[in-house]
Amino acid sequence: MSVFAEEYFLFPVVAIALAGVMVLLCRWAFSKAKGGSLVRRVDHRPAERDAFGLLTDIRTVPNYNDARVLVSRLKDFGIKATAARTNDGWTIYVWPHDEAAARGLLDPS
Repeated sequence: MSVFAEEYFLFPVVAIALAGVMVLLCRWAFSKAKGGSLVRRVDHRPAERDAFGLLTDIRTVPNYNDARVLVSRLKDFGIKATAARTNDGWTIYVWPHDEAAARGLLDPS
């Protein structure tokens, strides 16, 4: 009977310890920038236009509002798009397979 008593005591202690470790890990991962967050961008300077991996830039506009209007227009037609602040202004990015459709939609001439 004493073997079962040790197991009944040990399991809750281990479970609470693991839950505590998970809470501390999540607090660190989602903390403010001063603590070194894993999921937030801490550098707010404009980026280079080619710093966004596989995304293709299709247009650069001078302000945020114009970029959001263009992104919204592309999303209305089912094209996945995003805007990012770059050294040249606000650049609209799409996936490479959507590039032709996005350019055709934004440049109707």
